[in-house]
Amino acid sequence: RDMALPSSSPAQGGAAAPAGKKYVQMPDAYVKMLVGKGGETIRSIIERSGAIIRVESGPRDPIGIVSITGNVQQGELVIREVFREMGLELPEMSGLTVNQVAGSNQSAVRRDDIQIPSELVKHFVGNRGSNIKILEEASGGAVSIKVLPSTLAGGFQRIQVTGVNRHIAEPLVLARIDELKRCTGSGYGNYGNAR
Repeated sequence: RDMALPSSSPAQGGAAAPAGKKYVQMPDAYVKMLVGKGGETIRSIIERSGAIIRVESGPRDPIGIVSITGNVQQGELVIREVFREMGLELPEMSGLTVNQVAGSNQSAVRRDDIQIPSELVKHFVGNRGSNIKILEEASGGAVSIKVLPSTLAGGFQRIQVTGVNRHIAEPLVLARIDELKRCTGSGYGNYGNAR
């Protein structure tokens, strides 16, 4: 559920903050309040914080996954403020932070998920996830490969690769998608990570 992108105006606070991405978990009820009626609340948070806030989990998942990209610290701060305004205290938002460069005010921000044409998903996943398991094992374990629900226009889904061996798994995933495109004759261009 991509809700909105931040405006071109800088977030409150003036100074540019280090960019990064953080995935946090919260109960589904909190995710629904975060989004608000018609996406109104999440758009407001994005506007106020300058961060990109996305709901990564499906609408029926009991635990929601929310990503904060860009100014992660400001995004978390504004999310907490909004929940306080609703009379709720959000538990500590510990989660997976990626793309932070240690000891630097800069960060290597790039698209974190790989796109795959929807008609190739069943071939990518395999019978009961067998093809994903093969890719995870070939990466040396310590990695999770997940096909996210369709949220992108144009018949694409995102493949999320997380874990310690992500740098090994991503090229394997991209190679597998290219192989599937060749085998099935899909005439799509390269929709993997741009580096």
